[in-house]
This record gives sequence, C-alpha cells and structure tokens, in this order.
Amino acid sequence: MAEIDINTKIFRKDNLDIVYSITGKKLLNGILHYKLKSDNSEEIFLSEHAVNDRFVTEAKHCAQPKNSVSRLFTKIIKNGYTIGKSNEK
Repeated sequence: MAEIDINTKIFRKDNLDIVYSITGKKLLNGILHYKLKSDNSEEIFLSEHAVNDRFVTEAKHCAQPKNSVSRLFTKIIKNGYTIGKSNEK
C-alpha cells in the first residue's frame, strides 16, 4: 500500500464515526510509524501495518458504495423472502 500523506484524514474501519488526522511520520526500528490525532484524544504512534489493517483513508471511505445493506436486502428478496411466521403451513 502507498505511503499516506501528512494531514490526511483516516477512519477506523470498525467505527467510521471516529476520524483521525495523520500529523507526522517517523521511522522506528526500520518500520514506518504514523502519528495520529483525533479531536478527543492525545497523539499516538501506530505502525504502517496497523494503520493499513485498522483504518481506511478518506478517499477510500468516500469511494466505497454506500448501499451495501441494500444489496444484501436485494439478495434476500431474490431468494424468496416472505413476511409472516416462519412456521406457517
């Protein structure tokens, strides 16, 4: 994955409401680390691997389709989804 630029906003994959900004970079023990800061936390350092694994950049977040739930519901409907009690005869 490409190196992320300073001042880029990234989002946690498990909670897209939390936004972090990359405020710096540092090479520690041969591994690139990013310095992250959110509105309600202190600055932390995370390795490039951890950032790529747990976060998504603003560009990728905005490029993702927003209808993933709708696609799932469409698949359920196509497979014969019915309303009512499941034990009806």
